[in-house]
Amino acid sequence: MKRLLRKLYDTVLAKPVAGLKTLIGKASRALTSKVVEPLRVWRIRTVDPVLAKVGRALGLPTVARFLRRIPQKWKNMLYGYLFVMPWLFGLGLIGIPLLSKSIRMALSEKYYFITGVGWQISGEWYEFTQFKRIFADQPWHLEQIVGTFQDVALVVPLVVVFALILALMLNQRIKGRAVFRTIFFIPVILLSGNMLSNFSNSGLLTVPAIANGTISRLLAEYFPEFFATIVTTAFTKIVLILWLSGVQILIFLAGLQKMDRSTYEAAEIDGASMWETFWKITLPALIPLMYINVIYTTVIYANLSNNAIVQIITTRSSEQGSLSGTLVDQINFGRAYSAALSWILFAIELTVIGAYAGIIRLASKRYE
Repeated sequence: MKRLLRKLYDTVLAKPVAGLKTLIGKASRALTSKVVEPLRVWRIRTVDPVLAKVGRALGLPTVARFLRRIPQKWKNMLYGYLFVMPWLFGLGLIGIPLLSKSIRMALSEKYYFITGVGWQISGEWYEFTQFKRIFADQPWHLEQIVGTFQDVALVVPLVVVFALILALMLNQRIKGRAVFRTIFFIPVILLSGNMLSNFSNSGLLTVPAIANGTISRLLAEYFPEFFATIVTTAFTKIVLILWLSGVQILIFLAGLQKMDRSTYEAAEIDGASMWETFWKITLPALIPLMYINVIYTTVIYANLSNNAIVQIITTRSSEQGSLSGTLVDQINFGRAYSAALSWILFAIELTVIGAYAGIIRLASKRYE
């Protein structure tokens, strides 16, 4: 078949294709000689001298000589600052004023609206009125805060570990791995808006054996209560954990694909097993990426719509389940109370990030 096609090409298509190539070559040379080259000559004779005079008038040669004397390390720092400059500008112009106002609201007694005047803050900042209300007068809210802290502290390492395992699996040379990577990333797109709440209300984020208590009863029979509770909670959120692992998998995959294959070949020649290779080569190289994944997972998971503190702020304000939420319930709570809850959630995120970053740092010392 190949010989037949080759013969057909030589007898029928060879001459037309060669003629077309010749025609294209002539047209390209004509365009270069009649258009491109005259424009280049005109630029050299007319534009370049003008630009040179303008540059000398503005002192650009002096600036160029000064920049050449700057050490490369300082140039890299300058490039970094220029890269984050838009973010720093937005932070100073928008972020810091809003953060300052939020802190003042959280430390105030009340934040209320007066017709014709606008929003007003009352109370002294050092009295911590709203935080006293949360920890002294609202036991159900305090219970939800503690539950949120435990939930975030449990889910974050599980997501990072699952993402690492899945990244190692998807990095293997298997057929259709691009399809599998796409499938694991799809939840990142779907996990937005009210879809998560709808899935949670429909029971799609848990395993049926967990929902009916089968696994929890088996664990309670053979393991201590504390361990059984942790394992049951992990299994309860197993679907959500897999859904939250998309971005983390891509980050770990990027790190795995940048590793030098010669290092693994040298370890294999020295007789290292896959287990030893993972602990002594792969894991140390991925430790910097673990910091990124811990921060990303904590921030994303702590701000999901099914988070207990977020629900208190937006949908319910008491144990009875008021539909107003503390954010708009100006009579019982108000915006100042919601701001205090938000800063407590932020403190939980910082605590979890700091704790796991410290653990990763201590674990990485053995590789230094």
